[in-house]
Amino acid sequence: MALEHVKPTDDCRTGKAPENQNKNRYQDILPYDKTRVPLGEKNGYINASYIRMNVGEEEHFYIITQGPLPSTMADFWQMVWESESDVIAMMTKEVELGQVKCHRYWPESPYNSKELANFYLRLHNYQTLEYFIIRKIEIINKQFNIKQIVRDLRDQRFGMIQTKDEYLFCYEVVLEVLQILRAMDSY
Repeated sequence: MALEHVKPTDDCRTGKAPENQNKNRYQDILPYDKTRVPLGEKNGYINASYIRMNVGEEEHFYIITQGPLPSTMADFWQMVWESESDVIAMMTKEVELGQVKCHRYWPESPYNSKELANFYLRLHNYQTLEYFIIRKIEIINKQFNIKQIVRDLRDQRFGMIQTKDEYLFCYEVVLEVLQILRAMDSY
């Protein structure tokens, strides 16, 4: 009962901004500005918060978010990519008491990939257990910016990708991956 009367710790101004209101499934469940997850270089908005929990001597780090809307599914996967998340735990059903709680943001079968503006998603495999389903999803960034990748490599190790042939090889690898993805989509 005491927790029921706890007040918010900040005003959630970013979530309440007019340009972000349609990105919130519920208007009364918003991320705090101080813990919200910013998207991309422009610190775009998604209704998600960073959470840190201490368990004994260990600190655990999570992201908590709403069930994606059809209009925020691409933002959801961008957040997953940028945060390098390797586990997504969905704690709600798609529909509860006749109300949609979460848009289906994953590919439905191993043979059909889901294409978003910046990513391809492919269901690698899945396992249905008594109380939950485990899905292994492959996410591939469609924006394979070779020039930026080489620059990032060189920032970390001098002399990476020195010749024209090495640079062209990078493009050939990306082309081969894209051709494999296209072939998979045609099945």
